[in-house]
Amino acid sequence: MWSNGLETALECVGRGWPVVPGALWVGDGYVDPVTDAECDALALSSPAMATVDPEEVRRLWPVSDGGVTRSALAVVGTLMTAVVVEPEPARWLVGTEAFRASPTPVVMLPVPTLGLMIESAVFVVSSAEGLDEKLVFPRNAMLPLPPTVVEGHRTQWLVSPVECDGLMSGPELAGLLETSNRR
Repeated sequence: MWSNGLETALECVGRGWPVVPGALWVGDGYVDPVTDAECDALALSSPAMATVDPEEVRRLWPVSDGGVTRSALAVVGTLMTAVVVEPEPARWLVGTEAFRASPTPVVMLPVPTLGLMIESAVFVVSSAEGLDEKLVFPRNAMLPLPPTVVEGHRTQWLVSPVECDGLMSGPELAGLLETSNRR
């Protein structure tokens, strides 16, 4: 959907999501696309640097000669919450009429689990109320946004923000998940 980190970051700040720059996955490690320095992890910046200012985003995401920008990471906190759901129930859920009536963004994200990269669906909602706490990202966690690559695995939108008018609330998602568990 978006071709680089700058476009993703600008779209997200336009929706009020705080973002910070991330590194790129190159070969078998993370690299800062601006300095070419190796990094230990995808996150380059502190959550305290998160911004919703478009001018600050343009400053933090310089585009290289090859058109490459840093990856975009959304910072989870008071404005948004991220909830992990297994892929199969998530795909079923986003296809339901109830979800399509008021969709929320969903990122398909590789998550390291027991030494393996397991694909998970991450629903972006406005609150964690009513949701299983062990599935909710902690405050100030960073959510990699497409087209970010996490340890060689590309993130992608199952439901993009462009398809949504806003964020679903925690209780709304909890109700839909409860319905999907009964099917």
